[in-house]
Amino acid sequence: MQTVREIFSFMKGNVLVMTVCECVWRASIDIIWPFLPLYVLHLGGSYETIGLIMAGGNLASMILYPLGGYIADYQGRIKLIAYMTFIYGASFLIPAFTNSWQWLAVGMFVQSLVTFYFPARQALIADSIPPEKRGIGFAATVAIPSAFGIAAPVIGGWLIYNIGISRAMHGLYFMGFWIASVIALFRLRYLKETVENPKRLDLSLSTLPGLLMEAYRSVFSVMKEAPRRLYMLSLLVSSSVLFASIASSFWVVRATEIIGLSVQQWGNVMLVSGVVSVVLGIPAGSIVDRYSKKMIVGICMILGSAQCYLYLRCETYLHVVLLAVVTTLTNAFMNPSFQSLFADMTPREKRGRVLASIGGGGIWLMRGAWGSGVLGKTMQTLGMLLSGYIYRYNPSYPWPCW
Repeated sequence: MQTVREIFSFMKGNVLVMTVCECVWRASIDIIWPFLPLYVLHLGGSYETIGLIMAGGNLASMILYPLGGYIADYQGRIKLIAYMTFIYGASFLIPAFTNSWQWLAVGMFVQSLVTFYFPARQALIADSIPPEKRGIGFAATVAIPSAFGIAAPVIGGWLIYNIGISRAMHGLYFMGFWIASVIALFRLRYLKETVENPKRLDLSLSTLPGLLMEAYRSVFSVMKEAPRRLYMLSLLVSSSVLFASIASSFWVVRATEIIGLSVQQWGNVMLVSGVVSVVLGIPAGSIVDRYSKKMIVGICMILGSAQCYLYLRCETYLHVVLLAVVTTLTNAFMNPSFQSLFADMTPREKRGRVLASIGGGGIWLMRGAWGSGVLGKTMQTLGMLLSGYIYRYNPSYPWPCW
């Protein structure tokens, strides 16, 4: 029987550094996200505005995404991750000092534009976890930070209730800038490169258009070489991201407007979800390593569809809390399985470009979805663009879509 030290032998080096950074991130900046749709409505936006802002930000992230994978595979992962983390944090200053949904949209656009470092981040973690421990490894990099972010939604709800949503969000965005800056410096100092014999690329403004074109060409060439099974996996995940994105921004809106929860109660729901994620995340990842990942994904997809439908039957605070427990259990198995399958199917030397092109993403029931790669992000953008219009037409429609 393995000891705890043997089980968590992967938790060192890059994996440890990235996990520590995520712990700080989840404990602070993640206070913002659960209440962002409500903030858009407070600033005078409509349901359609929520979808347009989210879709615009996601569209921005697609522009440079292939460049991120290209740089990650040729020049390396570390500098790209660190420098873009700082710019990501700097974009928080735009909504921190403004008070309109239009400037909030600008801030989210800039913020999303620099997330092209995500393929490098994903590739670095995949490089640094032994193949036989990828299930528990990916689960741990989510579950451990979740422990530090457990109280974040409760704190956010308390701040909004006591000092008002405008003052609370301005302060949280300003705090986010400083925390992201510290994380960027920490990543630059302690992460170790995993690309052997990296090339030196000229990343000046004058060469950026040509480099971007070369990145797109490189991504499409990698797509031609990708195995059929990887395309099938990406299509499955990306399709799920499409439908999950239609509902992602409106879980909290339906909870407050139709079910009747307060922002504090929604914060408590996210707290319960966080506790369950922490308790079950690592054991679930260990199970993913021991059994068929494809079977686990299939079961979770079926269960997730049923759970989305059940949200339409929730009438009380207790109903929502119980559903949060069940959906978090599904999330704990589904996402490590997706991530492990992608890592297993992609060679290290092409991992950044593959993730930038056809990487699928993941789904967090009751929280949202994220597309990874041009295909996944296209699906996410389309889902977010449609979300506000579908919710306006009928507040129940986004969930049966899933």
